[in-house]
Amino acid sequence: MPQVTILPVDLTAEVAPGESLLDAGYHAGVEMIAGCFNTSCGSCAVLVVQGMENLAPTGPEELNVLRAHGRDPARHRLACTARVLRGAVVIRQLE
Repeated sequence: MPQVTILPVDLTAEVAPGESLLDAGYHAGVEMIAGCFNTSCGSCAVLVVQGMENLAPTGPEELNVLRAHGRDPARHRLACTARVLRGAVVIRQLE
């Protein structure tokens, strides 16, 4: 089962394949920052420290939001949209 670790609190949750990073935060007991929950506001952007290859590919809408907020899509994802497919993922919440 995939695992997501959330920094800086260093809590980990197992998630079912296809669950979002936001869901992983909920399962880990971490209050994640999120606004719209539908890939439009960008408030839930996180830094992917490890395991980007274990996430579903970034879609065009998410890419547009990340770029509009000055986030590098090679290093950042939106927690409400990014889906965990397999393996281990480590993310850091942004301030």
